Amino acid sequence: MRKRNIFIVYPEYFDSKLTRREGRRVPLNLAVPNPMIDELASVARKLGWQVSVEKEVAYPRCWWNKKGRLIVEKYGMKKGKAIFTMARSLKRLRESQ
Repeated sequence: MRKRNIFIVYPEYFDSKLTRREGRRVPLNLAVPNPMIDELASVARKLGWQVSVEKEVAYPRCWWNKKGRLIVEKYGMKKGKAIFTMARSLKRLRESQ
């Protein structure tokens, strides 16, 4: 049975080295090169979201590359808006380093 109160986020959604066809979901000005699952988890936690990390899980379009995934609980926010919010926060995190 599919759970309705969660959504799944893969690092490939934020990777500036990928095209939209390959799985990137954010515009290039918000994407970063090689996003790591631990970075995404820390960004989501800073936003106050409840997340769990599953390492050694692959994005279905890149089944050979096991970068992991996040399972994020919904807080009245749609997945697309949550991805853009995470992308902005990840971009700020990368620029501050």
